[in-house]
Amino acid sequence: MSPHDRAAAACRHSLHALLKLGDQLTDEQWAAPTDCPGWSVGDVYGHVVSLEQWMADGGAAPAAPPQELIDSGVAQWRGAARTAVLDGLRALLPVRERQLTDELRAADAPGWWVWSNATVPFVVQLSGRAFDLWVHEQDVRRAVRRPGNLGSPGAQVARDLIAQSLPRIVAKAAGAPPGSAVRLTTLGELPQDFTVYVDEHGRAAVVPADTHPATAHALLTWEAYALLGTGRTTRDRQQIWITGDAPLAERVLAHLNIAP
Repeated sequence: MSPHDRAAAACRHSLHALLKLGDQLTDEQWAAPTDCPGWSVGDVYGHVVSLEQWMADGGAAPAAPPQELIDSGVAQWRGAARTAVLDGLRALLPVRERQLTDELRAADAPGWWVWSNATVPFVVQLSGRAFDLWVHEQDVRRAVRRPGNLGSPGAQVARDLIAQSLPRIVAKAAGAPPGSAVRLTTLGELPQDFTVYVDEHGRAAVVPADTHPATAHALLTWEAYALLGTGRTTRDRQQIWITGDAPLAERVLAHLNIAP
C-alpha cells in the first residue's frame, strides 16, 4: 500500500473510531479536560468536525492564519450538545468516505500544509490529517480512560512522520556532533529499533540499529514515544531507559515533538 493509500485508510479508521467512541460517552465525559490546553473532549470533537468539513469542502488554504481556522472551528461548536456535534460528524462520514476512496485526490495534486502554511503535494496534507485525527482520538481516549488503537493505521502514520523528522531533530535540534549514533528502541504496539546516524558532514539519516555502535541508546514504550512525539507529555513523566551519552539522548527526547 502506498503512503497515500495508507493515509486515506488511516483517516477513515480514526473517523469511525472517533464516532463510535463518541456515541459511548456521557455528558460528564464530554466535558472532561484533555491534554490539549483549554480543550475539553467536546472541544476536540468540535475541532475534528470543523476540519473534516473544511476537508470535505476542498481543504484549500484559508485566507486567515491557520490558527484562526482551528480556533474558529472549536468556537463554532463549543457549547453545542454532544448529540449535535456527533450528528455533525455522522453526516460528514459518507462524504469523507467517498473522498477517501473512490474520489481520492491524486497524491501529487496541490495540497496545503497547516504546519507551515505552505503548498505541498496532497499526500503530505492527507498524512497530516491522518496524524491529527489519530492524535486527537488518543487525546479523547486518555481523557475518558478508554485506551485503544495504539497500533492502528493512524498510529502507523504518526510513527512514520516522527521518523521523517528524526534526522533534523537529532542533528539540528539536539545538536548531535558528527559521528554520533542515537539508537531508539520502542516496545509495545508498534515496536521499533533503529539508529539515527550523523555523518562527518553533519547530515543525519535513519539507518538499521546495528549499522553503527550507539553513542546513546533510549529504550521506551511505543506509547511514551508517541506521547513525546506529539507533545502530549514531558520526559519526566515517562519511564525511559538510557545508556551511553545520556545528555545527548535527553536532548533528543526533549525535542521529539513534531505536533504544531
